[in-house]
Amino acid sequence: MGSILSVSTARQRFEAFRTSRYWFVAADVLAALLSATLPWSTSAFLILLIPLLAIVLGSVDVPLFRRSFRRPASLFPLAFLALAVVGISWSEAGMADGVRGLSPLVKLLLFPFFFYYFQKSERAQWILVAFLVSCTVLLLYSWLVVFQPTLALKTGRCCGEDYGVPVRNYIDQSQEFAACLVALILTALHLAERKDWKYAILASVLAVGFAANLLFVVTSRTALVCIPFMLFVVAWRHAGSRGVFAMTAVGVLVLAISWFSSPHLRARILSVSTQFEEYRNADIPSSVGKRLEFWRKSVGFVIERPWIGHGTGSIRDLFEAAAVGHTGTSAEIIANPHNQTLSAAVQWGLLGVLVLYGLWASHLRMFLGSGYISDLGLMIVTQNFVGSIFNSHLSDFTEGWMYVLGVAALAGLIARRGGPEQHRAESVRGKSAA
Repeated sequence: MGSILSVSTARQRFEAFRTSRYWFVAADVLAALLSATLPWSTSAFLILLIPLLAIVLGSVDVPLFRRSFRRPASLFPLAFLALAVVGISWSEAGMADGVRGLSPLVKLLLFPFFFYYFQKSERAQWILVAFLVSCTVLLLYSWLVVFQPTLALKTGRCCGEDYGVPVRNYIDQSQEFAACLVALILTALHLAERKDWKYAILASVLAVGFAANLLFVVTSRTALVCIPFMLFVVAWRHAGSRGVFAMTAVGVLVLAISWFSSPHLRARILSVSTQFEEYRNADIPSSVGKRLEFWRKSVGFVIERPWIGHGTGSIRDLFEAAAVGHTGTSAEIIANPHNQTLSAAVQWGLLGVLVLYGLWASHLRMFLGSGYISDLGLMIVTQNFVGSIFNSHLSDFTEGWMYVLGVAALAGLIARRGGPEQHRAESVRGKSAA
């Protein structure tokens, strides 16, 4: 009898804790730590992800989760993942390769849970701040490694694309720094609008630090393409055509100064033409040449089966078959065509492309209201969409998780306030009061 009572008491105490604010604070702390580890370690990220999901699932508010689940913003990621699962059944590569091809998209399964959680959380902004702080520490570490390469955690690698990259790789670091740069510019503009000059100047100074690293230390060409589009969104949303004109003028001036003062930037841009000529005239493998070859072959694969594609995980086998008897760039075998649209089209045809673009459109729609949060959301969607022209950023680990966590957190904040329409009304009232 006593043991039954003790079990009952323990269950009651757990239930009380599960519904208390401490339970949600624990989840918020874990979410912030999860965001902070993303620029540094995939292993630490996955380790923290498990207890966070356990806490979220252990406190599900069924009516709220059902409403979140039914939104297009949740349904399209699940539909894309479901298509990938079903696509294993007609995959030309077989079951094992089909499962491997599915794994990069599993993160989409978690989007509805994070979207629900950030609607319920009172501290969703913690993950955004944690990511910025973490990237700022990485920025300082990057500058330190520039002057003392032996301090990098990537031992034995100091030069070329690894110059100033203490962990992971230059593509991930560039995308992280690009997101922070544009977010800080957006933050500075909103703070200046409120005449909060002290913090506006602080955000601007930090933005200059990220910009200098991208211009003078190391950057990916994809980031160089993404940043102008992201800034265009910020300028248009903030001041319409006048803002775009002003941002373009400032951008041209910064580019001109950087062009003459940054050998790294000149080399990265001029290498595009050089690598294209090498690919066209001598079939020499290079970053540009490989992408063009991957895209050319991928288009051919899509034409072969345009409606439902070759099935999940089929890309590598297709490139392997196409490489037989070839040398140079044409002999490259990959499982990633470095373009998210082509990746979807090769595996799931036009159907896959429609679902993929439906995913982006449904998330874009969440941020059509005015205000700082909506502007940040549009910036994140824009970065992922533009970056996915040159890489499969939705499938990639770091860029994909940046997208899932960022969009879920910002969409959750907006939904918590009553949706885009309510958020728009609050923004208008705030501007009128100012």
